[in-house]
Amino acid sequence: MPRYRSVSQLKEYKDCPYRYHLNRVERAWQRPAAWLPQGTAVHEAAEHWEKSGRTMALEEARSVFSSAYDREVNRMCDDTPNFNYWFRSGPYGGKADIERRYEIGLNQIAGYVEYYTDKHPEEVIWIAPDGTPAIELRFTLDLDGVEVRGFIDQVIADPTEDDGHDGQIRVRDIKTGNNPGDDLQLKVYALAIEDLAGVDILSGDYWMGGSNGKRKHGGPTKPYDLTAWSREQVTEEFHRLDEQVKAGNFPADPEPSKCRFCSVANACSFSMA
Repeated sequence: MPRYRSVSQLKEYKDCPYRYHLNRVERAWQRPAAWLPQGTAVHEAAEHWEKSGRTMALEEARSVFSSAYDREVNRMCDDTPNFNYWFRSGPYGGKADIERRYEIGLNQIAGYVEYYTDKHPEEVIWIAPDGTPAIELRFTLDLDGVEVRGFIDQVIADPTEDDGHDGQIRVRDIKTGNNPGDDLQLKVYALAIEDLAGVDILSGDYWMGGSNGKRKHGGPTKPYDLTAWSREQVTEEFHRLDEQVKAGNFPADPEPSKCRFCSVANACSFSMA
């Protein structure tokens, strides 16, 4: 069981405490899905492109994606070689979805490079006080004795004021699926940067990669107002999680819509999938 907390732990526990137990305590088998290596590979390619000073050619960035995607798919295949046990994505079975998401991922990388080079070159990666570019930035946040760890995909420094961010630096998380995250996730990242650099971050957003038939070109969501969350409120959320986990309180909260995409549903006696 993790001794620290994270945004993903908080989300998982809120979604279904018993899922948290099966996944993080019992370490039950997790059903693989092609959208997982897609997300990992897009993040890795974006990181390499940014750390090159945005000088890496598109085809090289796509090569990084391809290598990471193959690595992650092969790792999952080693554990679960039978594609019938993989998650379906609509009409696409496991094997077909792997092939489909490879192409989607390549397009998302192209959209990512196009967005920053052709459309918004003024949006640059913020440099932390120690000289570290804020891309896949590791952080540890102390919330009154509860340690929260994670990685911040990006912190953007944009001097313009015509995009709703008032020229402030803001946190940004990359999403390769259809749905963005919430403001609490971004607020946690904002608090980590505020502790690191002593700056107030008022907003954040999600850079949406777009997917097949939904959005051809990637771009950020509208800014999320992060002032609605106070540090005290975020601290309460993680203290509540920490107390429940330490107490072994993992009630099941099954619903068909949640169970259908639960990676540990096969190990759950409460599953409604």
